[in-house]
Amino acid sequence: MRALLPLIVLVVTTSCLPTEPPGPPVDTVQLTLELGDSTPRFIDFVSGEVVDEEDGWDLRVEGWDLFLNGGESGEGRAGGIDMELLDLTLEFDDLRRKNQILYFFFYDSYACALSDWWWYALDGTHTLFSNYHTYVVRRGDRDFAFQWLDYYRVIDGAAAAGYPAFRWAEVNSSSPSPVIYEEDLDATAGGLGASFDDPANKWTYFSFDDGVVELSDAEALGSSAWDLGFKRFYVKSNSGPSGPVGVLTTDFDADRGESAEEVLSFTPQGELARFEDRLAIWDPDSPTPFGSDAIQPVIHRWHGGLPGDSETPPTLDEGRWFLVSDRSGLELAKLRIVSFDGEAAEAPEQIVLEWAVLE
Repeated sequence: MRALLPLIVLVVTTSCLPTEPPGPPVDTVQLTLELGDSTPRFIDFVSGEVVDEEDGWDLRVEGWDLFLNGGESGEGRAGGIDMELLDLTLEFDDLRRKNQILYFFFYDSYACALSDWWWYALDGTHTLFSNYHTYVVRRGDRDFAFQWLDYYRVIDGAAAAGYPAFRWAEVNSSSPSPVIYEEDLDATAGGLGASFDDPANKWTYFSFDDGVVELSDAEALGSSAWDLGFKRFYVKSNSGPSGPVGVLTTDFDADRGESAEEVLSFTPQGELARFEDRLAIWDPDSPTPFGSDAIQPVIHRWHGGLPGDSETPPTLDEGRWFLVSDRSGLELAKLRIVSFDGEAAEAPEQIVLEWAVLE
């Protein structure tokens, strides 16, 4: 199996700072939302106001989630990106103009426990590295262990992104030494720049029983023929908003705590023994927190910890901020979460947002 290749394969453009001064500071809007429950609040970036859903919105605040009006979250063309994926040195206050930085956008998409399989840019390039966690996928009374190996395929001597490779095995008490299989799929979905409504921009559907299953995205919504879906680095499970089966997923290595240096040293062969060890100790009756599929916002990981968990309560990631567009896809804004109060699982009591529409 190939090792991950340290090449610029995730994006077609990288960020850069201007050669001229960025100009005067832009006016920011700071908005305090009183929440306390998961009732959605809708925000218009340009007016800087809370609006009704039917009046048109750019950002929906729902509990602890911040959804953009685009992709799987809305009918608009709002997209965004975590600025950590563009420029690790540019500060929020220093971004003032649209043409100050080159950028690319993602849309809110389906996600499950497997979706956090990657680390990014550990070697200074736009490369995704697998954390080599062992995930468990549960379909009814059957459990399947899963470990992501690679995301790149060598084509004509160059590394191309969007080709998930993984190993898996069915685990149960009647099979102490399960057979381990390896898969290598094409989930390029038309490429990173494919429009959301491009027919090529579709998921690749996989069944642990039948391998790749040919389904349209519309067909998959009502189909029991697939377990996992792949689109570039995204992963979804056949449950929740994605499908009818109720496939559940969990991260068996959620507490592993690997460092960036360790991730850089991981290889498919080197992590095989750990995968086998995890198979040997898997207990289907353990109180493992399985979850169904959900929509994962681009505005993600803005807090750490777990809402509703007194041992690891949520904490703000103060350095994280985002570049986003409005529902038209034409206006560009920078956005960050300034603060929040409350730890309840349903929603924070209050959240303070700050954004500025760029000139």
